[in-house]
Amino acid sequence: MPDEAAYQVFNYVADCFIHVPVVGRAGGEDDTCERVCRAVCEQLKIKPVVFALVGLRLHDEKWFLAGGSRPSTDKKYDFRLRFKVPDLSCLKALDQELFNYYYSQLRYDLLHNRIPEIDYRKYKNKILGYVVNDMYRKMIEDKVGLSELKRDFEKYIPRKISREHSVCFVNVAQKRIFESLNSIQNRDHDVNYVKNVYINDIDNIAPGYLYEEYAAEIQYPRGEFSSRTGKCPVKLRFQPYGTAVSSRETTKYGSTGGGLERTLDHEDATTTPGLKVFYASKWQHVTNIDEILTILVEKLTVKLALEDQSEPYCIDFHDQTELNSFVTCLAGYYRLMCKWTVYLCQDYLSSPMLNLLKELKCHGPIGGKYSTDKIREKNSSCGACIIRQCEEQYDTYYVDMLETDGLIKTYKLIHAEDQWHVQRDKEEEEALHRYNQLTEALKSLNPEITSVYRLPPSDNDTAPNLLLCRPTHKASPKRLLRGGTQELGQKRACIINAAKELVINRNAVEDESDGYTKRTRADFLLPNNSKMEVTLKLLKNEKEGEYLKDFLQVAGQWATIDSIDIIKLYGMTVCKPITMVLEFPRYGRLDEFLRTRRTSVRPTALIEIGHSLARALYYLQKHGIIHGHIRCSSMLVTQYDEGEQRVLAKLGDPGMHGQRRLTKHDLLWIPYEYQDLTEQSVARLRTDPATDAWACTSTLWEIFSRGIKMHVYKPAEFLPTRKWLQTMPPELKDSKQIYECLSCGWHADPDKRLAPQTVVGLLVHARQLDGSYCTVGNGHVNGHSTSNMLNGSVFKNSILSMETNSTLIRSRTDCTSSSYVSNGSDSELRSNASSGSSSLPLLSNSINRFSGDSYYEKTFVNCSDYIQLSGSERIFFHNMLGEGNYGRVYRGTLERDNQAPRDVALKTIYDDRPDLGRVKDDFRREVDIMKNLRHTNIVEFICFIEELDKLVVVMEYVPLGSLLAYLGYMRYELKELDLLWMARDIANGMNYLCEKNIVHRDLAARNILVESKKCVKISDFGLAQVTEGSNYYVARHSRELPIRWYAPETLETQKYSSQSDVWSFGVTLYEMFTYGATPYSHVDVKSAAQLYQLLQRETKILQLPEDFSYVYDKLMAPCFKRDPHERMTFSELLEELNDMINQYGEPIY
Repeated sequence: MPDEAAYQVFNYVADCFIHVPVVGRAGGEDDTCERVCRAVCEQLKIKPVVFALVGLRLHDEKWFLAGGSRPSTDKKYDFRLRFKVPDLSCLKALDQELFNYYYSQLRYDLLHNRIPEIDYRKYKNKILGYVVNDMYRKMIEDKVGLSELKRDFEKYIPRKISREHSVCFVNVAQKRIFESLNSIQNRDHDVNYVKNVYINDIDNIAPGYLYEEYAAEIQYPRGEFSSRTGKCPVKLRFQPYGTAVSSRETTKYGSTGGGLERTLDHEDATTTPGLKVFYASKWQHVTNIDEILTILVEKLTVKLALEDQSEPYCIDFHDQTELNSFVTCLAGYYRLMCKWTVYLCQDYLSSPMLNLLKELKCHGPIGGKYSTDKIREKNSSCGACIIRQCEEQYDTYYVDMLETDGLIKTYKLIHAEDQWHVQRDKEEEEALHRYNQLTEALKSLNPEITSVYRLPPSDNDTAPNLLLCRPTHKASPKRLLRGGTQELGQKRACIINAAKELVINRNAVEDESDGYTKRTRADFLLPNNSKMEVTLKLLKNEKEGEYLKDFLQVAGQWATIDSIDIIKLYGMTVCKPITMVLEFPRYGRLDEFLRTRRTSVRPTALIEIGHSLARALYYLQKHGIIHGHIRCSSMLVTQYDEGEQRVLAKLGDPGMHGQRRLTKHDLLWIPYEYQDLTEQSVARLRTDPATDAWACTSTLWEIFSRGIKMHVYKPAEFLPTRKWLQTMPPELKDSKQIYECLSCGWHADPDKRLAPQTVVGLLVHARQLDGSYCTVGNGHVNGHSTSNMLNGSVFKNSILSMETNSTLIRSRTDCTSSSYVSNGSDSELRSNASSGSSSLPLLSNSINRFSGDSYYEKTFVNCSDYIQLSGSERIFFHNMLGEGNYGRVYRGTLERDNQAPRDVALKTIYDDRPDLGRVKDDFRREVDIMKNLRHTNIVEFICFIEELDKLVVVMEYVPLGSLLAYLGYMRYELKELDLLWMARDIANGMNYLCEKNIVHRDLAARNILVESKKCVKISDFGLAQVTEGSNYYVARHSRELPIRWYAPETLETQKYSSQSDVWSFGVTLYEMFTYGATPYSHVDVKSAAQLYQLLQRETKILQLPEDFSYVYDKLMAPCFKRDPHERMTFSELLEELNDMINQYGEPIY
């Protein structure tokens, strides 16, 4: 035991305890379990990208500790992989060291009988097979001989077998094991393959190995237990993955805080994912992980706030440690499956590392491709940057910044000794520049950029590196229920025959506040001779001609909504007149309802209404829908019980407010950054989900003030004064949760405003008014000054109020930028202010998914589409990967019978080009070339679609995108050997093209696609030509040509050959070994003649840094010979590259 204080943590690889030194003040008073986990990870070389998968467990017990809890030197701990990824064999690709560690952990638990699902009597022979596997692994991994294995035989036999079986059985087993080892010892198996077999086979017979089971109590659920009272002892388990999809219907029981379970057959409950509860001799389903909004802990009670449930699901525990383990299990899986930046239970159970990243506005280890794609998708301007954790090293961060030339450059930051060390290029450690503040470091990266702004992490980031436990298949949609009228609200909207199914109330017609529509009441006649009162909404007669399309867009969007907190659209009538048939709010608008009952509606009922509004907004944002007119007057009261003081209010549709001109009367519901109401600001706010979040905060204030009319025309001056507290009853005014909802919801910094999910959690807490409120102090909450939060005048000068000298560091929230990716759905919201579509804010301005057919692009806006091939084959279009001079490339999916869906790339052409005929000819020529190519380093051609005016090339999808972008964001991770391997792949593919007499004509880093560090592929054969007998091709058309990559003879005579491709290869090598620099960047190249003259004057071009001089001399200089016949061939280049790589000694993977 070392002299210094240390924690004892069991390491399964070493099969012993290791000592982790205590850090922090007063003997680790401020130390955390998360910090201890990180220290172990650093010792074991486990990377940050998988850090969220591991945890610290009490030694020889079942309970894990929260990341923020304080460890003790008096206890022992186990360091374990806690959270299960969908495919355990993929662990190796994520992190080799964690893969090895998990193998050791699994092996240890098998040997010590700690896998409950494995019955040693039932699986005796299988377990002996695992022993053979493990001993064979030892042979090839550590070069151990059979004699040594025989000597240590007992180390490989499970303790239970060695204890409970006779010596005779063990001897027979030993003989069989070594016979098997003798037969396989000379086989050439990779050690990772052997480990994979071991891991996957045990997972097949024990799929619940990593699942955690807890003992607790819940209230007896309604249904068959309606006569029982009190608490029911149960077991709980969260199961992240299902093994089958059930075809049976589920039934949801009502509850007042206990039983929300959906009863399922035993088979269904154990084969579908979600939180399970075991009672009455069967497992039953409680909820899916993405349906949990927040977790509240009160003493030994856990309350789960769930979607579509007004009351929390309550679980009572007997032990605090077990409770903490349960909560962190759910919270951890939620981060790894749904929203990485959201920790469901805050306060003492939260993640300190996550809190730090949020404070720095830094992304997790999202990877360079996701980061650069996000910057591009936001339509960002110069100076936009993303800070992200390095996937490989701790305390290392990357900054991806969009610079003046339109390229994204990556910088490296190292945080050490409370300072930020900046590494602009691959400098030595001594050359690092040090700064005390992150903002100072960011401003120093490129002094030429005067305005730098951070794109902060979003709850909606879906980077695969973050959501490591997200299932590979999508969850099934909600099933439609069949039955009586009470279930009508759960069916999809339908077409309603007004003449036969509606009886109109002619005396109830009223104008809506938007000025465009009116409403009335009607009876909806149902098939079973019953009727239901409904609301009809229709355009005013004088508005029908101009605004009918916009009205139908509102109705079309509202028809997709299915939430208990939102007014339901039952259907539409399509003639005489066109109307929306809506759920009837018996008690009218909420603002009027509250004003007429100012003394009779209790504060708890007001909180419940606010809770419903927050849940409604969460639902809308989860499904990518912008409401655009959230107000107290938009909430409609459907139920009221005066005796029990229960008010049920739901959010109504926005009507035609998206067409209405905004005025000073709307400013209270508009964020500070848009309150100038310029045309640009109005266009942006109507496509910005953050506007709904701000409006929700103002609406909560209206609700808590019992619906009084608000006349706030200068919110930037009024809100910081806290005078808004005076309009609320004392119980609400003094609630710290209510205060936080409003003050943080109106925060001057958009990035620090509360998400609807957070508001739901605060209001769940606030409903427990007894003891959960306190007097708001001197204007501070969570360490922030109210004046700083709410001061709009400060915000107008700088979003973060950090303007210094000539450089402004700002933060641009996800919501205020022009793109919003919605979690839990395929929706993406993008700015359409410049498009021809309606600016109606309700519409989900999702990415257009087009197939290259102008008719569909102009007619079916925002629809996913597909092309039917022969038989049942289909090509589905998804998001756009990029676009160029001739067309767009989309990501797609190819579905074929009896085959798993395959990701593909879909290349289309613009059909409005004036030279469309020539472009189509080029397209077909590219297809003719690609369809005959089959090579590892050339993108695979799958098929060509030519129907009417649709032309689509279906190609292999290469996930990491272009080499040019990859070089930029991976510049600090790529070693010389990696670059040489990529160069060899390119030379290999080009040599294959030479053998086929194909001239590429557009070889450049942008046209190389990256599958992995070890494999790149040549793409884009749009300019390629098959040469004839002379081996030359002379261009006959003037096109947009990549002249910076062209050889002198091409610039002079437009003559192309394999030798001119060799020159382009040399230029591509320059791009690679300068990590994406533009060739001849010091010259403004405007014409081929200008570049030709430059090449005639300069003998040595495109020089590399001194470190890569050998690359220039051996590879590039031979490519740049002025006489084409003196240049090396691709065959010779390939041979030279092989020699250079062999000098490194090629590693075995």
